[in-house]
Amino acid sequence: MTTSDSSADRPVILIHGFGSSTDALWRKAGWIDTLEASGREVIGVDLPGHGAQRDNPRRDPADLLLEQAAKYGTADAVGFSVGAWALLAAAAEQPELFSRIAVLGAADLVLTQGMHTPARQQPVIDILRAAGEPAGNPMAAAILALIAEAGNDRNAAADFLAADKRFPALEDLARITAATLVVEGGHDEAGPSERVLQAIPHSERLVVEGAGHFAIPADAQCQTSVIAFLSREDR
Repeated sequence: MTTSDSSADRPVILIHGFGSSTDALWRKAGWIDTLEASGREVIGVDLPGHGAQRDNPRRDPADLLLEQAAKYGTADAVGFSVGAWALLAAAAEQPELFSRIAVLGAADLVLTQGMHTPARQQPVIDILRAAGEPAGNPMAAAILALIAEAGNDRNAAADFLAADKRFPALEDLARITAATLVVEGGHDEAGPSERVLQAIPHSERLVVEGAGHFAIPADAQCQTSVIAFLSREDR
């Protein structure tokens, strides 16, 4: 295990959102190629029940991130949506393992309205376990499209949603010591990340104008800004 104060020597851990995978999100959108071209080592972490973790749907994604970061002593990381919340949980629990992080689409209401709990996720779980396609439910249709595009299994994804996972409360975010970029879409259906931003000590904000929730990581401005942020040496 080694540590480094130079961004070039730290790996970048990427964790995607629900329904997707490392390849379907980060590689397809060009993040991995761009980071590797800049000299960074990239580690893709699939959510439990997704991609390479398809057979482990009940693992906690925060543990997967902590295991990877611990191999290097310190790491940078980027998380989207569910992956962003897993990253915040990990960075709050063991802040010494993360130097710079970016969280995309971590909307306040996920915590303030308990949307991360299995009980609130039950309608989606039921749709995933049912045969066929939902009628008149654009959000469910979008999630199913993500799952199909990534080659994921609907039941494994449902098992992940149904499993207990660690989520940080707003007060937990104050323990994060990593320099943090909070990225939100100007048209994110889940709303802004203002309280998340305010709770993290060394944080700054990027608003991707006009972007809905699922469009945030594919936005060229988002990718360029996040990678530049990860390369900075200042706090």
